[in-house]
Amino acid sequence: MTTSGTRDAARDGSAGAPAVASGARPHGTGALRRLGPPAASSPDEGRVSLVCFTYAGGGSTAYTAWSRRLPKALTLHAHVPPGRQERGREPSLGSVDELVDDVLPDVLAVPGPLVLVGHSFGAFLAHETAHRLVQAGRPPEHLFVLGAGAPGLTPLLPVGNDEEIERLWRLLGANPAGLDRPEFRAGFFPALRADLRAHAAFLPPAGRPTLSVPVTAVYGNEDPVATAQSVSTWRHLCSGPFRTVEIAGGHFFPQTRVADTVDALVRHLGIAVM
Repeated sequence: MTTSGTRDAARDGSAGAPAVASGARPHGTGALRRLGPPAASSPDEGRVSLVCFTYAGGGSTAYTAWSRRLPKALTLHAHVPPGRQERGREPSLGSVDELVDDVLPDVLAVPGPLVLVGHSFGAFLAHETAHRLVQAGRPPEHLFVLGAGAPGLTPLLPVGNDEEIERLWRLLGANPAGLDRPEFRAGFFPALRADLRAHAAFLPPAGRPTLSVPVTAVYGNEDPVATAQSVSTWRHLCSGPFRTVEIAGGHFFPQTRVADTVDALVRHLGIAVM
């Protein structure tokens, strides 16, 4: 279905369920959740805010384990798109622009310097959010794109039927648990399919200036689709500092190699790892 690392399926088999991560609390209008320990009286003063976007069909729970690894200098805010978790009764959105429109007010409400992180389909959302922040006069300090090729520069095929999506899911190394349960499929597949369609249809606006903030593209060395070559295409959308980083693991290394991934990110931010 795809020859790039920018197509996804759920990693843990629970993305369609109304799960709420331990220690999470609603933030803003509900498009972001702050993950981690309960907030103190001045929780985010002097901290950098890490805003994370996940793979197609996923939600904030994909980053729950990250909240236990981050140094105290960082706070973690994870994306909750419509159609999943506590927003499960909302209709899923059908385009990257709509998803960014939905989350942007919450991102702008997050205190402190911003660092954006996007995994697979989430890399598209993070990249577009970075452009919106630049336009709003609040550019992020850094953009991390994980397990993804750049939009418009890596080929994507149209979304297939459920069987084809399942084959892709297994190819990428996702947990197939839940596929044999009709209630899981009914709750999860609509959100997944909406994200896949948004992913396949998206092209960056023609003639738009390149992003001048630092960008780091990270890939798993066992990923069958998001290879070193495909993730390097992001350099063509960037005019600022750019680098690629290899992590041991497959497409879902942000969930299976949490320590390696988080440690690499904070090192590139110049923050001491715990």
